[in-house]
Amino acid sequence: MEYKLLPPVREDMTLKLEHFPSPFHAAVFRLWETVKADRIAFALDTDIGTVEKAAYDMGLPKQKYNPDWEKRGYITTIRNAWHILPYDQLLALLGWDEAKLAVILKEDDFLSHKLGFFKPYCEKVQPRELSSEEHEKLSELRKTCSVMCKNLFDGAKAFEFDYDSFPKDTDNEKNDSLRLVFSYCGLYANVLDEDISLSYPEKLFATYREAGVNAVWLHLALYRVVPFCLDEKYSEGYELRQERLRKICELAAKYDIKIFVYLNEPRCMPLGFFERYPEMQGRTDDLNAAMCLSDPRVLEYLRYGVKTLCKAVPGIGGFFTINMSENLTHCKSRNEGTECEKCKDIPKHIMISDIVRAIYEAATSVNPEIKIIAWTWAWDRSMTPEEMKLCIDRIPKEVIIQSNSETRLDFTIGGVSGKIGDYSMSLTGPGPLARSIWEYALEKGHDVCAKVQINNTWECSTLPYVPVFERIRDHMKALRDTGVKHLMMSWTLGGCPSINLQIASETLRDPSEEKYDAILRNAYGNEAESIKKAAAQFSEAYKEFPFDIGVVYKGPQNAGPSNLLYGETSGFNATMTCYAYDDLDSWRSIYPREIYIDQLKKLCEKWKEGLTYIEHLPQEHSFRQMAYGGYYIFRSCYLQSEFVDRRETADKAYLANIVKEEENIALAMYELMQRNSLIGYEAANHYYYNRTMMVEKVVVCRRILKKYPAL
Repeated sequence: MEYKLLPPVREDMTLKLEHFPSPFHAAVFRLWETVKADRIAFALDTDIGTVEKAAYDMGLPKQKYNPDWEKRGYITTIRNAWHILPYDQLLALLGWDEAKLAVILKEDDFLSHKLGFFKPYCEKVQPRELSSEEHEKLSELRKTCSVMCKNLFDGAKAFEFDYDSFPKDTDNEKNDSLRLVFSYCGLYANVLDEDISLSYPEKLFATYREAGVNAVWLHLALYRVVPFCLDEKYSEGYELRQERLRKICELAAKYDIKIFVYLNEPRCMPLGFFERYPEMQGRTDDLNAAMCLSDPRVLEYLRYGVKTLCKAVPGIGGFFTINMSENLTHCKSRNEGTECEKCKDIPKHIMISDIVRAIYEAATSVNPEIKIIAWTWAWDRSMTPEEMKLCIDRIPKEVIIQSNSETRLDFTIGGVSGKIGDYSMSLTGPGPLARSIWEYALEKGHDVCAKVQINNTWECSTLPYVPVFERIRDHMKALRDTGVKHLMMSWTLGGCPSINLQIASETLRDPSEEKYDAILRNAYGNEAESIKKAAAQFSEAYKEFPFDIGVVYKGPQNAGPSNLLYGETSGFNATMTCYAYDDLDSWRSIYPREIYIDQLKKLCEKWKEGLTYIEHLPQEHSFRQMAYGGYYIFRSCYLQSEFVDRRETADKAYLANIVKEEENIALAMYELMQRNSLIGYEAANHYYYNRTMMVEKVVVCRRILKKYPAL
């Protein structure tokens, strides 16, 4: 069957998974933790007994299904099945139709992009008789799983996040400046299609209050929360979504927290929409097209939508906008591609400021106290400094101007020079672009806001927070002379209510060593001094990270030990924050291979020194878990890079040592995940890795080791 709404199938691209006895066993193994057995059986066109027997034969324990995976972990399931199941079986597995999967791939934070923009070719998966060689593989798999997977469903339960483990700020003063984050467990694309307790448990709001957070943002497509005046069929269910948004605002208000709505508008629409409005169709991109701003109905719709939403949900605290984006919104929202003939003569600064003004005027006509943030993300990629000033000139002065703090900051690491785009904690801002924008905006009477990452970035997204306190303090100290008082402290990653948030917020107000020491004493008591020394060493180590936006998007540091080793070239290219494969040349980006690998080695060696200060802490201690988790992730990155670089040329015994250490790290990370359900999770990717992925890594390592000399 042809699926016209979904990414095309590449018949020349199939990922070999030779460590599994058969595709059927691969599917059962990868889905055993996240999909109920009867649903697996349905998708694989067999009975539940056959599925359970396959699991038993592989050494997997009896399934204890956690239903949270269906609504809160579906991205993990999609990622794990993407290379195994064809579309027919994937849709049967999810219980979705083509249209729903298409919406998720489009709206769930670039999921289609993360998966590579195409679907690898997969044969239909069904149970079959195994050959003698496949029975051997099954036996090897069982040897590993029967030991390692005994406690697969025990320990910390997925999605049950222990917010009580985070230190509380007992000296928390009320802050009139924004401290804005994304919900640590918040769904992205379909947040209002599910019960609000999934994304906004009351305990999280209470903990945010204690951490000094006073605003939480969520992402909405406007046409899904108001009746779309141009075609209401796209708004089906908007009443329930409005009701859920009201409940979120009411719950947040109990803790003096405001809800901000992220609008990336006007949204592009499916091509079918423009059959009714052909004169509105702007730049076309695959299956969608922009609603062209040359048609006055587009801004009218935007004003109507924002005003309608504010009336229906009066508790909304604010909106923020991105107007230059990877998403197709207005016709000039991307730099690449064919120009729209209808609006080619309208300057970008006019388009952007018109959108911001429309949102501001509509929202404040309902509630004059509502806050609007105009985020300057990517303005510099398509506008000159003069055009950016003209844009700010046309934006009402009551609108807060927000910029990525570190953008355009120069760096030199390992002799390699570059400029930061965003998503850096290893290198700290503010950079010259943000400084110039803030200075001009302040002159024009605007408040300004710094977009920063305080807990983590794509440098290490699967730790809820990276314990590099001095890096955070250095950044906040540098912001103090810029006039910044508002902070957006996370994108979808980085919303953990950790001590990092406290350190950032308090340092911006009081950068003294005395204040920092007081925070640590309050959080860690007698262990404060040891943790301070460890965090200082981790901060020094983090400076060695081979930063570049290409590295943080494509490198293996997000998958960490879960990324498989490939004895031979996989043939696949790394994708944005999803699959790293063995694509070392994408991982390293601007760095020569030897420098990239050497920087990772330096990072690991320095990080390991910091562990000596806290190795006495109990294994349940949150700081210890983050410290060791960071080491496992970065050490695995180094080992994987060394393995790929030298797998064709190095002595086999040398490679065997790498593989053995990778196996040990995967075992250690598995045990860490058993203790802490926060490890491996990130809101826009759900569980980047689950426990069976660590088991699979061990299986792969042991299979590779059989080809090498005994150690």
